[in-house]
Amino acid sequence: MFKVSQEMRLNTQAATSAATSVSGSSGSGLDGNSPEEGGIFGRYQRTPDADAYPSETPRVYVAPELTDAGKVQLLHFPSGAVRVNSPLGFIIKRNGVKGNFEVRVEGPSGQPIQPVRQQQLDPERFQIDCQLAAGAGLYKVHIKCNSVTLPRSPFIIVAIAGAPESIEGKPASSSVPTLDSDASRVQSRGLGLSHVSLVERNEFTVDCGQAGSNMLLVGVLGQRGPSEEVVVRHLGRGIHRVTYRVCDPGDYILVVKWGEEHVPGSPFSLSAD
Repeated sequence: MFKVSQEMRLNTQAATSAATSVSGSSGSGLDGNSPEEGGIFGRYQRTPDADAYPSETPRVYVAPELTDAGKVQLLHFPSGAVRVNSPLGFIIKRNGVKGNFEVRVEGPSGQPIQPVRQQQLDPERFQIDCQLAAGAGLYKVHIKCNSVTLPRSPFIIVAIAGAPESIEGKPASSSVPTLDSDASRVQSRGLGLSHVSLVERNEFTVDCGQAGSNMLLVGVLGQRGPSEEVVVRHLGRGIHRVTYRVCDPGDYILVVKWGEEHVPGSPFSLSAD
């Protein structure tokens, strides 16, 4: 803090000597204006509020912790169609991400599904359970962590009506033989995997040439039921061309399987505007 006034002296003796050597002694008048030879005297006057300090209480701003929602994993989430009125259960694994999870399930008509039970199994895992009791169609599972939406949320679940046939009280077994194939080696590409047109047919190709021997299964399901038209044509050497057509705007689920296994990226979530 400054006092009421503050004295200040500037030593100009060296500058004066240099000026004298160039122009000679000219009696600049510095000697008579300063308390000591070769210097300039000045005074600093304090302003009225020079020592004033803020009177407000200091504020501490705490920013929310950043959440990397991309690290969160879903375990045992259904990858295929499930039956209506069947229980839905899966596990959220936080993988070190801190915060609280918010899970909301929507039925085919957009109504919320209640209750959605959340149970902490350990510091890293949470069990989510609910009942798909709102009829057949597309269910959406919205998941947030610290109000940050997880990538690919909402997650789509296809619920179908009916029950598997049985003989003498025993579940019916599949008649499809087990074949030597690897669905992870199937490659799919085309605009029909990401964009849905209501005007013309949608198309994409599936290359199964390096995936062994099996059957290619394709289905498109919307809020009003299956797609009006799905055509799979084998072009040779394991390459298939798939075309499908939809007429109603809304959300669709596109399933592509090589035998009993989903190909990479399936099921695909699509939207037609």
